[in-house]
Amino acid sequence: MAIQNQGFRRDLNLKETEDDRTAFDNLAGSGTSKDISYIQNNLRNVSSIPFYAVDSDGFFSTASDKVIGISSITVTGDTDINGNKTTSIQVSLIDSHLIKFGDLVKISGITGAGANIVNGEFSVVGTSNDLKTFSFSKDGIDFTETYTSVSGITFSLSASDVFVFTKEDVINVNQEVKLVGSGTTILSPNTDYYVSDSNGLTKFKLSRTPSTFIAVDSINPNVGFNTITIAGGASLTPDNFQFNRKDPVHQQQIINYIKPDIQDDDFSYLDGGSINGAMDDTQTNIESAEYFMSKKYRGDADTTTTDSIAFEGSVVINDPDNYNNVASNINDNDPVRRSPGVYIGDTRAFSSDNNPWNKVGTALTTSAEEVSIGELAFLDGTNSMVITGIGTDIRPVSPSEVASSFTHKIPVRVQDASGNQESYFLLLTQN
Repeated sequence: MAIQNQGFRRDLNLKETEDDRTAFDNLAGSGTSKDISYIQNNLRNVSSIPFYAVDSDGFFSTASDKVIGISSITVTGDTDINGNKTTSIQVSLIDSHLIKFGDLVKISGITGAGANIVNGEFSVVGTSNDLKTFSFSKDGIDFTETYTSVSGITFSLSASDVFVFTKEDVINVNQEVKLVGSGTTILSPNTDYYVSDSNGLTKFKLSRTPSTFIAVDSINPNVGFNTITIAGGASLTPDNFQFNRKDPVHQQQIINYIKPDIQDDDFSYLDGGSINGAMDDTQTNIESAEYFMSKKYRGDADTTTTDSIAFEGSVVINDPDNYNNVASNINDNDPVRRSPGVYIGDTRAFSSDNNPWNKVGTALTTSAEEVSIGELAFLDGTNSMVITGIGTDIRPVSPSEVASSFTHKIPVRVQDASGNQESYFLLLTQN
């Protein structure tokens, strides 16, 4: 055994050291021992995520919260000698489920005592070895209660968009899984599957073969991916299984982290930063892109926003279904079917005498918060529409009359039974 200040003999190759990790750090720099530990048993490394649900398109998805059955909730409060209060919440599950340290969970449905304390979102701070008991904490409160009756209480694992498997990842499951009501779709625990489709964040599909697969006989004619088809929204049993991804570290992964040779003066490795910094920047860019994509106008999805909108150029309102070309649709006063007029806020757009558009530079802007749909309908019957204050030199309009034949217009305010007024125009022709 080495004694203090003895040093090391070169020919013994560090046999005197009591702590190999310290020796590595002393010889190669602080942190080297951790780097080496990452490749220890490098072929056995795995990453795991729980099964959440199958979405409407048949993807395994983590985009929605997953409700998990529970058997009890135990709440224990404590106040230390310094007067600091804390409450520990322990949830016991009916079946084991992969919930990791730091995962976000939700408790709802508790009424009566402790409702404002136990209901809410929590970060997991403790897990049992059998993955059936999880604990959370809440500071500043000393409260104790046991909920043995969990009827009406909901415990859910929050949706995750941080990590999901990507194309070509090798995946297996920790237990046999089959499609409910059918024995034809089965995932076996000792079988490797391959990710064939993924958005990198919340969803993926599995294939029985990799993309490089080539059939060697006529019995198995598939080439490339053989994606497993699961009906949208299907249920799998059991629903508490987990996906395991193989994460081996091979020579190529280590070589990829070696700093490349500088080819010219303009070349900058990782923009002069570290590998960890580059990964953080990449993750930040991904999250920013995801956020701004949700704010952009898209042709394949609806966009909802509370931001102010500024238009450059003209705005055209179209009727692609030609709904207003049918006379019966225009005269229909049913609230669901009646022909609309377009309103911005409380003002009729583009045709009123107080149009809510302002010229700012070369652009038109509006401060309206929303676009709404309104209508003007004249009920059948005598005196359903009365216009006063004009002369008697008027004549009925022919049904064949078109809007372009009129030469003048007069703004009018139309008031409904509730006193609400809207601006419209009467079309006129000078005699």
